[in-house]
Amino acid sequence: MRRAIIITIAVIIAAACIGTILYYTYSTYRTSTQKTTSYKTSQTYIRVFCAGSLTIPFQDIAQVFESEYKVPVHIEPSGSVMAVRKVTDLHEWCDVLGVSDYRLIPKFMIPKYARWCVGFATNQIVIAFTRHSKYAEYLLKHPQDWYKILMMKNVRYGFSNPNMDPCGYRAVGVIALAALYYHNMTILRDLVISKISGAKYRLLSNGTLIVYIPATFTIRGNLVIRPKEVDLVSLLESGDIDYAFEYKSVAVQHHLLYITLPPQLNLGDPAYSRYYSRVIVKILVGTSEEKGIKMAPIIYGLTVPTVAKHEDLALRFIMLILSKMGREIFERNGQDILSRLIIVGKPPEKLITFLKENGYSYVVKNTTG
Repeated sequence: MRRAIIITIAVIIAAACIGTILYYTYSTYRTSTQKTTSYKTSQTYIRVFCAGSLTIPFQDIAQVFESEYKVPVHIEPSGSVMAVRKVTDLHEWCDVLGVSDYRLIPKFMIPKYARWCVGFATNQIVIAFTRHSKYAEYLLKHPQDWYKILMMKNVRYGFSNPNMDPCGYRAVGVIALAALYYHNMTILRDLVISKISGAKYRLLSNGTLIVYIPATFTIRGNLVIRPKEVDLVSLLESGDIDYAFEYKSVAVQHHLLYITLPPQLNLGDPAYSRYYSRVIVKILVGTSEEKGIKMAPIIYGLTVPTVAKHEDLALRFIMLILSKMGREIFERNGQDILSRLIIVGKPPEKLITFLKENGYSYVVKNTTG
């Protein structure tokens, strides 16, 4: 009898505990998803897919947009390649697509999933770190030794997945360019080839260096890879990694230390376009989606996909990005809007009129560049 009473009490206590856990779990879920749910239950909202490095400026612009138009904005950051593939492969809809490499839009989306794109902003690759990173003080004094520090066995460094995010294939491209610039192929072998299973490179007789990244791979040694570049920020802050290849804007937005790389390497100087093009990074190797990405100055892109549900509102969001206020928001976040835009395809006349009225010039390109 006594044993039965004890068991009954135990069951009651367990049920109460489970109920409490479920209540708090639900409360946490409800709180964390409240904003998303409000978008999805709203009669009208615009859905924005964007590169991780665009998240903070886009959030600032969304606040202005929501205040002015009384329409919620749902921002979904990811690696840019993944953002594109959510539309082309997973057949999801969005109203605005912002990517960190405008060439992805004509390469993967035009003409079926998009009819045009605008190259609108620039950036550069930097090496980001914190005061607690190994050899941080030395690097601040000797930035030219960045690759020597990354090659040390006790240093952990990272970049985003080249198959999912342009910052990832750009990081690989920067390392390959460094191998050419410093006349030292060991840099590429040590920092990429030996760390990614199945990765390889080929140096052509004309001086072109091709790096092959397989669609699936495992990581070896002290390299860390995450889906998008902003995923590495928390690892830097926690000390799980010492250094990361990041966009300058991301380093600025998250108050990280960083060193700039020579202009021949950082992909931020159009004067070195021809030099950058000596490196090609092939991603998704071994699949039908395999693409060769020629290194070029970093230019972000915008479009309204053909699957957009609210084209007019989407254009208004893009025009807000390109407005004087939008430019100020981007500059405050460590990123510059181009004064001379790049246009591929045929944007709506409404957008062209806006660009002319706001003093933009632009060059029309019919290729991926």
